[in-house]
Formats: sequence, structure tokens, C-alpha cells
Amino acid sequence: MKLVGALLVLFASTLIGFRVAQGYRDRPKALRQLLQALIELQSEVEYHATPIPQALRAVGTRLGGWCGAWLVDMANVLSRPADSPDIALQNVSLASATSGTLRDVDAEPFLRLLRSIAVADRDHLQQPFLAARADLEAAIQAAQDEANQGARLWTYLGMLAGVFIVLLLL
Repeated sequence: MKLVGALLVLFASTLIGFRVAQGYRDRPKALRQLLQALIELQSEVEYHATPIPQALRAVGTRLGGWCGAWLVDMANVLSRPADSPDIALQNVSLASATSGTLRDVDAEPFLRLLRSIAVADRDHLQQPFLAARADLEAAIQAAQDEANQGARLWTYLGMLAGVFIVLLLL
């Protein structure tokens, strides 16, 4: 009976470690989806000359998933004339859209882009998009490095914590 309990504790703590490690592995993937949304938004705004709220809605509808829902939420917030765009965009949370995989800080290049293109003329739209793309690519690289270290650490930590608890119980 003790052995079965020890195996359950070891199994549960190992699964917890794997779950936390999976969160580290999901972050670069989610940032890549955000980068894909940025690229599609750039083509929608530059080549189709679509206003920002409609472009966000069109890209969000095409992408689907959490990223599409987040873009559609931003489009809905920006479509409301009563709110200031800066204040309105703060109410759209990236962390809640991704169930905690991404943080609200990860949306900053995207929000900075929206502020920049709101005041840019048609001839100078490419610079804000390139800056946001570079910021997101740097964030992807940092998240990938963090995922390589963090995932391995939490995998081993979960297993070792289970072994430690089992040793204490026996």
C-alpha cells in the first residue's frame, strides 16, 4: 500500500513538472502566432489600405484561435468612439486571451505599432511594422532560450520533488 502511494506521489509531482515545462515550451509558439498576425496585419493595412479596426477584425477572423479572438477584441475596442485608443487597448488582456501562456508585456510591440500607425501617413507605414517585427523576433528568441532552460529545469524539478516527498514519507 505504501508503494502504491509513493508511486502516486511520484507520478503526480512528475506530471506537475511536465505541465510547468509545457508552459515554457508554449510561449515561443504563441509569440510566433503573434508575429504571423503582425505580418498579416501589415499586408492588410499596406496593400489593401484597410482601416486599422477592420484590418484587425479581418486578420482575427482569418487566424482564429486565441490570437484571432484577441485581435477581434482589439478591433471591437478600437471601433468604440467613446474611449481613447490608449486607454481602450489597455483593457484587452493578452494574458487572459492565452490563458497565461503570454503576458500582457508581450503585446507591447503590437500596441506600440498600433499607436504608431494611427498617426503615420501611408508612405511611412513600413517602419513601425519593421520595428514591431524586430521586437517580436527578439522576444521569440528570448522565449526560446528561456524555454530550453526552464522546461528542462521543471521536468527534473518535478521528478526530484516527487522523489524527495516519497523519501520523507517512507
